[in-house]
Amino acid sequence: MPLYTFKNLETNEEYDEVMSYEDLLEYVKRDDIQQVFKIKITRYSDAGGMKDQFTDWCKDTKIKRDDKGDFKPYGKATKGFKEGKNG
Repeated sequence: MPLYTFKNLETNEEYDEVMSYEDLLEYVKRDDIQQVFKIKITRYSDAGGMKDQFTDWCKDTKIKRDDKGDFKPYGKATKGFKEGKNG
């Protein structure tokens, strides 16, 4: 069953409840309860591989004189890159 977050409007307390969607529809009808919507953000990682290197390269605001802003993978991420097999 899904986990929902609520706020008690009288006490400003936030808490989580596990309930079915049908139960949720009834629960939020209460005047003293408000549902809180949260976004769960996760970070992917491929342990220093192509995705991590590309993400880091995109975040870098400095363009180095020698590379002219080109993305140049290193280490294990170079395997397959030169053959055009990068994903």
